[in-house]
Amino acid sequence: MTDDLTISQLLGTLYAAPTTPRLWEDFLRGTSDLIGAEKAALIAHDTTTNAHRVFGSLGDGMEELHDLYAERYWQYDEWTRRGTLKLATQKVLIGSEVWPEPAFKRSIFYNEFLKPIDICDVAGVGMAGAPGKFEVLSVYRGHADQEFSAEHIHVLEVLLPHLQIAMATRRRLLALELRLADIESAFNVLESAVVLLDAAGRVVLANEGARSILSQGQGLCLKNLKLIAQSQHEAATLRDLIAKAIATAEFKSIGGGGAMPVLRAGKKPLQLLVSPLRSEGAALPGRGVVAVFLSDPERSLAVPAEVLRTLFGLTPAEARLALSLFEGHSLSEAAELNRVGRETVKSQIASVFLKTGARRQSELVRLLARLPIAS
Repeated sequence: MTDDLTISQLLGTLYAAPTTPRLWEDFLRGTSDLIGAEKAALIAHDTTTNAHRVFGSLGDGMEELHDLYAERYWQYDEWTRRGTLKLATQKVLIGSEVWPEPAFKRSIFYNEFLKPIDICDVAGVGMAGAPGKFEVLSVYRGHADQEFSAEHIHVLEVLLPHLQIAMATRRRLLALELRLADIESAFNVLESAVVLLDAAGRVVLANEGARSILSQGQGLCLKNLKLIAQSQHEAATLRDLIAKAIATAEFKSIGGGGAMPVLRAGKKPLQLLVSPLRSEGAALPGRGVVAVFLSDPERSLAVPAEVLRTLFGLTPAEARLALSLFEGHSLSEAAELNRVGRETVKSQIASVFLKTGARRQSELVRLLARLPIAS
């Protein structure tokens, strides 16, 4: 009979595996030992996209088959296809019951995929997620192994509700990882340089623009995952701004944060804006609670002319003029750069003002500087 202590230890491994993926193999080993098998796998199926991925396996020759299954042999897996209804009703599937042996032994799936590693039957349980998406725990029997017994089926039935919870946790973590990757990708295409800090003042995310500024090592740097100004006076000011912003984010204070310059030798100072991000759970590890916006006055922002034509309906000539002014040229210099006469450039700037809503050159520059431009 199954030892309760063994099951308890196995469940501890199962619940830890979603956050420590290397433990999936330990869970499979423990499950296989209880059933007297030597091979097992965890497979995630997504029938909406025909994605079928093995994310955990145990046994000789199994790991080498992961890619082969995902790329080709999933389409011949009648065990899963025919057993989907049984898996969906949370019952244990026995391969020989849903795919009779004569047909199974003639199949491509058996002869090309399973036979070379001595697999002739399966006992499995399914865990459903969103429609068309489910995971399957499969324990495999070789020709020399004993047939699956009522006790083996009972073990899988005991594990099933716990597997449902563990798989739901895994799906949630994967979704969060994808969301974080999307956020990082979005941050990285922004021209704005942004750094997020946690409640301990450590950097949890810095986009490409911020990394570019910090990599120069002038005036500001990263040390032990913390933003450090190189001047002692500025370092103290920055620490104070960050501390006050953290206190505000944790609802311990109000009005925290602020702006400061950071001096650089031979260059214009960097401009920093420290802002709290007020949120429940601010003290949780890795939670971004403070945003630090970095601006390098010597770093030119590249506004594509196509963006101006799309957003404001500027003609190509008007877009070129607007960009020349944005780059700091006077109207006369812009006329010379774009090889147009003074009267033409006056007509063009009047049209630019009308289309953008700006009333003077300084307003136009501020408007362009605020555009959400990708790097």
